[in-house]
Amino acid sequence: MESALTGFVRVLRNAELRVSPAETLDAARALELVGYADRDRLREALGATLAKTIPEKVLFDECFERFFAWHATGEDTEEMPSSQTQSPMEQPGAPSGTSLAGAFSGEISELSTLVLEGDATRIALAIDAAGRAAGIERMQMFTQRGLYGRRLLEALGWQQLQEDVLQLEQAPPDAGGGRAKALALKSAAERLRDQVREHVERHYLLHASGNARALRESVLREARLSSLERRDLEQMNKLVRRIARRLAARHARRRRRAKRGLLDVPRTLRGGVAHDGLIFEPRWKQVRRDRPSLVVLCDISGSVRAYARFLLLFLYGLGDVLPRVRGFVFSSQLAEITDLFGESRPEVAMELALKQWGYGSTDYAVALRGLLACTGRDLDAGATVVILGDGRNNRGDPAMETLREIGQRARRVIWLNPESTSSWGTGDSEMLRYRSCVTEARTVQSLAHLERFADELLRNPSW
Repeated sequence: MESALTGFVRVLRNAELRVSPAETLDAARALELVGYADRDRLREALGATLAKTIPEKVLFDECFERFFAWHATGEDTEEMPSSQTQSPMEQPGAPSGTSLAGAFSGEISELSTLVLEGDATRIALAIDAAGRAAGIERMQMFTQRGLYGRRLLEALGWQQLQEDVLQLEQAPPDAGGGRAKALALKSAAERLRDQVREHVERHYLLHASGNARALRESVLREARLSSLERRDLEQMNKLVRRIARRLAARHARRRRRAKRGLLDVPRTLRGGVAHDGLIFEPRWKQVRRDRPSLVVLCDISGSVRAYARFLLLFLYGLGDVLPRVRGFVFSSQLAEITDLFGESRPEVAMELALKQWGYGSTDYAVALRGLLACTGRDLDAGATVVILGDGRNNRGDPAMETLREIGQRARRVIWLNPESTSSWGTGDSEMLRYRSCVTEARTVQSLAHLERFADELLRNPSW
């Protein structure tokens, strides 16, 4: 109970809400009276002792929601013993190695068993406990995320998991498919590594100091977009607009090429009229390249929608240098949102698109065939097609021939995937097959990745 309160007070101070030691003691007495059971009573009790003004109350409420959502496992997990007395894997109700893990010959570690069982709740609890054992509360700088990520993995038992993989890879052919199971464990381990990385980033977002705007922006730029909460959206929208304006200013020069040696006689003569017909400045013929169209197709189902939101905000924020953007979104059906973004502010348009088309089972066949039918003449040798999605098609028709035709008609097709490359081709992912049909496939997981992609897109000579 005390550790949760001191952690919460630290978050309030990082958010520049002044809390004195006396007020902390008052909050501790209030906490003894109300406990953690009733969330509303807890908020009212702590708010009465820690927030003095209306602005502070607003800031207090925001910090409360974020902190106690993070510690949603309740009072019991706060009092968990340290790593010296209890492993992060030793959670109540631990599986005994049944299901997939039970099929392995020989013993495997608790961590290997857990990731193969795939119990998301217990994995989250184990990661949270390992974070406390690794001292993640002491992380002061965002550049320390790699250090604390490694410490957290060590506290989980990462070394033993790697030894389990090696043991299975070296198993004889008749040992019950050990090598295939090693691949399954490797894939599960990569997903665990991603979860740990996201946990560290989310933890720093919660405890980030509010003293330096530049530091906060650095955190938001590098954080995974799927790890952001709704309260971060307003600040992220501002950051996206600011980055888009900077990119637009950098690339706003007219993209035209002067053909020196080919004199433009009419313009030269007209220019000399002001000087009694004397030719002071020869004018040369110029060729201005038309900007090719940009066609964007975004999956807005599930966790991918966070990435789609910021990609579209980015591209429509570059309207001065990307005037011909056609946007499409899909989940179970395809919809064009070009007019929607033209009629409303980008943030409003994105919310409307998510509300109307963001729910449903992902169907890439419907999306790709619909895109080919809708784009018509826009899909030519001057067009660039950008597809954002995880390539998971629920084991439906991947529409490979349609994607190949799009690639043949367009100048280039770029696929942005929010998943790590290690997850491509696992489960219902068709990403390895899609990758063979596109010009480029790359992982995009943060605002910094999106900025880099947009900068390279504008820097390309084809523009």
